[in-house]
Amino acid sequence: MDDISGFMNSPVLSVAAQSTAEEGAKYMCDKNVTSLLIKEGDDYVGIVTAADMMKKLVAKGLDPKSTRMSTIMSKPVLTMGHHMPRSEANEFMVRKKIKHLAVTRDGEIVGVLTTNDMVSGGGDDSLY
Repeated sequence: MDDISGFMNSPVLSVAAQSTAEEGAKYMCDKNVTSLLIKEGDDYVGIVTAADMMKKLVAKGLDPKSTRMSTIMSKPVLTMGHHMPRSEANEFMVRKKIKHLAVTRDGEIVGVLTTNDMVSGGGDDSLY
């Protein structure tokens, strides 16, 4: 199987947009992941990665206890259908200069694919 559904991580881990960066960082550490999708109500509105935490929070001297995840998230969430080939996902991620890609099935986000997943074989036991 070479479609991205075999490489993605699922279930999707997310936090509310109004969560603090500190709460998000703790959740990322607890779950041993490098990204979280950001939700407003039932909608995914952004993504925060470990790199976002460094570049948009720490490097700018923002307070993680008061900075909201919505402040440091990247948006919109870039997605690709679960049936797409791994090579196409890789090309898309290189072109967009991203390392995390949300994977959809029937229009709903069902997983997250990372560049590491595509190299390591992915799945639920890898970091995302």
